[in-house]
Amino acid sequence: MNWAVDRDQPGKFASGVMAVVVHVAFFILLYFGVSWQRRPPDTVSVDIWTSLPPAPAVKTPAPAPAPPKPEVKPPPPPPPPIKPAPKVVPKPAPEPKPVAKPDISLEKEKQEKARREREEREKVEQRKREEQAKLEQKKREEREKAELKKREEAERQKLAALEKERAAKEAERARLEREQQEAVRRLQQQQSAAQSREVDEYRNRISEKIRRYVNKEPCAPLGNPEIVFEAVLLPDGNLLPPPRIRRSSGNAACDDAVLRAVMRAQPLPLPADPALFARFRELNLQFRPND
Repeated sequence: MNWAVDRDQPGKFASGVMAVVVHVAFFILLYFGVSWQRRPPDTVSVDIWTSLPPAPAVKTPAPAPAPPKPEVKPPPPPPPPIKPAPKVVPKPAPEPKPVAKPDISLEKEKQEKARREREEREKVEQRKREEQAKLEQKKREEREKAELKKREEAERQKLAALEKERAAKEAERARLEREQQEAVRRLQQQQSAAQSREVDEYRNRISEKIRRYVNKEPCAPLGNPEIVFEAVLLPDGNLLPPPRIRRSSGNAACDDAVLRAVMRAQPLPLPADPALFARFRELNLQFRPND
């Protein structure tokens, strides 16, 4: 039963222990307070001499003053009795605040907004990439256009140089051709003139030979008439058929006298050049018997 009563008064044991602790602390404070007021004794210096000097007159020192008595402080008042610690009653744990349920519509709106922002950023980046690609494409096309223009200009200059060279060659060829044609023409003129002179010379020779065989009496009444006859000559100067009168003198006897003279004058003189013989093969001769 007594055990049960002591158990019901736990503060008595704690109060006794606290009283003992307070008394011990009081005596410790008292001891240190007295020791703090004590002064240490004065020190005395002593000189040792090997030879004693003459003894001075001895003066009786005044007695040292007595050290002051330590002040005894009154003991501090005893501390108030320690009240027993109040019984700590544990506070009830706070109830957890109810977690607010997320608003599904708000979360969806946030997700939708984030999605739109992401898509907008992607669109902006896509537009930037497309603009960069267009810019690079434009620069590439401009470079290709410039290179094409440069190649075309080089080709045009090359063709112009070739055309100029061709025109110069053509002009030189035409000049040489003209000079050659002119030379040929002059040569032909010279040859033609020479042939004409030679033809005229042989026509005169034929006329002179025929004139040696003409009976001039039938033609005398006419003075010196002109008779034109034609004859076909062989290369040896002989006549193939008999000659024929192309234009008469107006006197048949005179015409016959001339034709007989042509037949008697065979072979007629002809040039040795075959090219000239072609101009004598069919001979048309204007003949005057009395020249």
